[in-house]
Amino acid sequence: MNTNRRTEPFRYTLKEPFTFDLHILAINGLPVPSKPVRAVLFDISRSGCHLSLPININLENNLVRVGMEIDLTVEPTYIEGTMKWNKEQDGSFHYGIQLDIPESDRDRLPGVLRKLAGEGKILVR
Repeated sequence: MNTNRRTEPFRYTLKEPFTFDLHILAINGLPVPSKPVRAVLFDISRSGCHLSLPININLENNLVRVGMEIDLTVEPTYIEGTMKWNKEQDGSFHYGIQLDIPESDRDRLPGVLRKLAGEGKILVR
C-alpha cells in the first residue's frame, strides 16, 4: 500500500547557491532584446525554482518569460519559464519561476536532480 500523499514535486535546495545568466525573453508577450542578467539559484524542482536578481521586475502588471542555461552538471540544461512571484529580501529581489519543460525533456531534469542529490550537492526538501 502506498501511503505517500505528496501532491507537489520534491524541491531540491542547493548547498551553495549557483550563479548563472538569466535572459528575459518576453514581457507581456512582446520579445525584448536579450541581455543576460546575473542570477543566483537557491532551489529547484521539476516544476519551478527560486532565484534572485539584482533588478526589480514589476510582476503585478507584467507577464515575464525567461530563459536559463544552468550548468548543474557536465551537460548544461536550458529551461524556459514564467515569473510567478517576487519579494525583496536582504537587498536583492527574489523570484519564483514556473518552469515550462517540453514533454520530450520531462524526465531529464528530475534525473539530473536525483543524481546531484545522490552526490550530496543538493538537499531534498
